[in-house]
Amino acid sequence: MLRLPMLCLSLLVVAACGTVTAEEQIAGDLELETGGLDTTDEAPAFGDDAEFTAAAIEPGAPVTDALDADPEVVRLRGAAGATRLRVAVVWGQLPPDRAAAAAHDWSGRITVSDGALVVRRTIGFEDATDAVAARTARDEVAFTSVTRPFADGLVLEVLTTATDLRSVTLGYQSRDGVVAARLPLATLLAGTQVADVGTDGNRVMVTALRAGDPCDHGLMRGRWHALRADLGRFLGVVADDDGAPIGHLRGIWGQRGAGDRVFFGKYVDTAGRFRGLLVGTYADGGFRGRWLIGTGDRGRVEGLFRAGAPGEAIGGAFVGRWAETSCAADLPAP
Repeated sequence: MLRLPMLCLSLLVVAACGTVTAEEQIAGDLELETGGLDTTDEAPAFGDDAEFTAAAIEPGAPVTDALDADPEVVRLRGAAGATRLRVAVVWGQLPPDRAAAAAHDWSGRITVSDGALVVRRTIGFEDATDAVAARTARDEVAFTSVTRPFADGLVLEVLTTATDLRSVTLGYQSRDGVVAARLPLATLLAGTQVADVGTDGNRVMVTALRAGDPCDHGLMRGRWHALRADLGRFLGVVADDDGAPIGHLRGIWGQRGAGDRVFFGKYVDTAGRFRGLLVGTYADGGFRGRWLIGTGDRGRVEGLFRAGAPGEAIGGAFVGRWAETSCAADLPAP
């Protein structure tokens, strides 16, 4: 590897190269075209299970929804002109506050104003406090959920025959009747959305994809970790459009010497096979970029992040989506 000696020279490090810190390494790599990342295969999870375990990324679990085979749901799913979406709704401490003393009760319901919802997957649910209630109505999902340092969530199939997606909203309402979020489907397709709940760092993040497109596309989430202001690393899980894990990613982010804020990531499947590089920019809590394989564009990525306090244990959080170019029309251009 030649990169480390070159970095030592570029930083004018007088002492031995072994004194280069993680922050200095990342700062140097940010100046490179692809962040110093290569296109080789890796061990599964980059051979670093301990790092992913320490990150405590909330696990997911598949759900068998009784309404999946409901006649009206089946009709909506197959209706001419119907819109079928996969929507990930994540709520909790974003970024996670591992020192939080008080839990937050999110129990309530998610509703769609015109159409039907089917639960595909839970995120971070624990048997003691979290559950999806028995389904009794096509247009709402009731649940119990309590979070403290981390987050919970649901991956939903959203079905509607409405022709104007600006008129159809997805909403979250707490058990006491407070509406914390109500978002038009057209807005969700335009970009990942966030709504603050209270003043203690609790938030709802929502991202959406069109379902049924014959191309690679899905969701991603994980930790957006700050080592210092405007410099850090990220790692996470890549999922298909149902939220089922299909790979891992990790990378770096920060402000270059010229001032632009960039990120670089590497994506591998669950066997460690190279699936692409993620290259883009970030600003104001959002990121967008290109999914590259070789020298060509494969698709796009987009999402939201919240960085934790610099120097804390692996923290921060991000939620986003990725799609092959042929079905990435809804994702903003890099």
